[in-house]
Amino acid sequence: MARLDKKRTALALYSLLLVLPTFVLGGLHWRQLRAEQKLELAKVPALAEAGTTRLIRGIDARLQALLESENQRKFYEYQDKVYPENLLGPELNFRPSHLTQSDAPPGILGWFAWDFGQQIKNTNSLEYELFHGRGPGWEEWEAQRGTLAGVVEELMVHDAADGFPVRVTRYETLREPYRKELSFVVINLSEEPDFECLRREKPALRAFDDEFVDIYQYDFHVRFYLEPDGTPRILATRLIMIDGDSRLQKLPPCYSNLAKGATLVQGFFVDPQWLFAEVPLEVAAQVLRAPETFHPVGSPSLAASDDLLVEKIYLVEELGFETYDPADASFGELQLTIDTAAWRPRHDKQTRGFLAVAFMLLMTLGMGLHLFLRSVRRELDQAKRTENFVAAVTHELRTPVSAIRLYGEMLRDGWAANEDKRVEYYGRILHEANRLETMVDRVLEKSQVASTESNPRAGDVNQFISELVQRSFAGANDLHVELDPALPLVMMKPEAIRSIVTNLIENARKYAPTRAGSRPEDRIWLRTSLGPKRREAYIEVLDRGPGIPDEDKESVFQAFYRRGDEGTRSSKGTGLGLHLVKVQAQAVGGDVVVLDRPGGGCHFRVRLQLAPEPDPAEEPSAEDLDAPGAASADGLA
Repeated sequence: MARLDKKRTALALYSLLLVLPTFVLGGLHWRQLRAEQKLELAKVPALAEAGTTRLIRGIDARLQALLESENQRKFYEYQDKVYPENLLGPELNFRPSHLTQSDAPPGILGWFAWDFGQQIKNTNSLEYELFHGRGPGWEEWEAQRGTLAGVVEELMVHDAADGFPVRVTRYETLREPYRKELSFVVINLSEEPDFECLRREKPALRAFDDEFVDIYQYDFHVRFYLEPDGTPRILATRLIMIDGDSRLQKLPPCYSNLAKGATLVQGFFVDPQWLFAEVPLEVAAQVLRAPETFHPVGSPSLAASDDLLVEKIYLVEELGFETYDPADASFGELQLTIDTAAWRPRHDKQTRGFLAVAFMLLMTLGMGLHLFLRSVRRELDQAKRTENFVAAVTHELRTPVSAIRLYGEMLRDGWAANEDKRVEYYGRILHEANRLETMVDRVLEKSQVASTESNPRAGDVNQFISELVQRSFAGANDLHVELDPALPLVMMKPEAIRSIVTNLIENARKYAPTRAGSRPEDRIWLRTSLGPKRREAYIEVLDRGPGIPDEDKESVFQAFYRRGDEGTRSSKGTGLGLHLVKVQAQAVGGDVVVLDRPGGGCHFRVRLQLAPEPDPAEEPSAEDLDAPGAASADGLA
């Protein structure tokens, strides 16, 4: 019960100091890992929203840059011929407008303009101008000029039909007014197709050389609609408003058109392919990052799932275009997706990594627990063996000491009346003294073997055993000896071989005593043999005792180990005999095992190393080779 309590205490301490902290830290790490994975998935909508915002802002920035570039264009450039500011003087030198000579920048199909004030006055005639540069797109422009002219005419009719509040509120941003020379403005806005009138009446403008007029400009406003055939149209228009001057009514007709002021509509066609296809692709490549995936206009509509988050972007609506039909606001569908299935391999890898580490920790803890309990069990067993040894030594010491004391007192008190009794008592005293000496010698031998360096030498083990039997076991009728005459020299030490043979025979006699007259096969066998393939030699002792269970075949060679309880064991001993056999065998480079003897009993086999072959140059003489042969005896040979 005490040993069980100690094991439980050791297990509790191990669990408290190692197992519990490991499980707590492992659980916290697992919880943190799962929390991070869930947090990452929870951030997906926010990531999609942020990606959508970046994409829309990028596209809008490109559009606004185009609009701002056109906002910087001077109002008087929206005509075929322009009277430049730096050419004011007596001559009228008109030059072609940039809109008719330069290439249209990316995103613009062409320009248009009309006088809104004149259009309101004359609703029966639609007068407007279309412009396009002379660049590579000229042929395409000419091919669709008629279509675009129809678009402008529809726009003019639509704007004329709008009420004044609609026309006023459509253009939200009015820029800071800027001033221009009145003469310059009058010349550029003249509707006179005959330049001769302009040149001839030019001196009439000199009265206004120092006069200026304010120019009011509204930023471009973008409108979108779909043609009946599904063709998208994007129109950007602005208003230019110039105050009138009643004094101009006195001038010739070619210079009097600004007397009541002017309201001009100027605009351009935004290329749908550029805005809905090219720009989104460029912006997406710049602002989106994994795991965000961009799907341009025209891609198949995707459905959201557990692993796929889909954000749909309608550019017309997001960019704030004016539409005539609310359904047109859903045009230009872009899709931004985040496929969380692509994260699953990483999450699985993290999970597998954690489980692998957890498995290794469990294996380590299990192995540590096993080794720890094994160590505790070994220590407890050692303590038990020591306890048994103390009990055995106490018993072994008490018995001979008591006997010696008893016979000594009897001799002292004259109880031995005759010489035969005295000789008997002296003999018993000597016998018990020999028992004490043997016990002390074994304890000393264990210490000596453990602390002394082994230096085995080649020797004839058969001859040594034969002499040992003659000297120590003379007259023994319970011993059968068989020595292999072909056994070569082995590595040995005389005191080691003596201890091995003596302890094995005494152990067999203790647990398997043989009665007189027993058959040879029931006696204790001592024999030598050559191992397989002539690589090792054996000293073997066989008995007919009760045998040793398999679970104790390793333990019997431990120091102080004895099966059973010292308080109830009848056999004498200290548990050092078989331990000394193992220690001495290892001291000469060998080992010992215990096997089951066929028919019952134990079979102890001591393995010895064969001596190396002698150098021919150092072969012994003939006299040295004339040595007694091996012996074979039944009893005392």
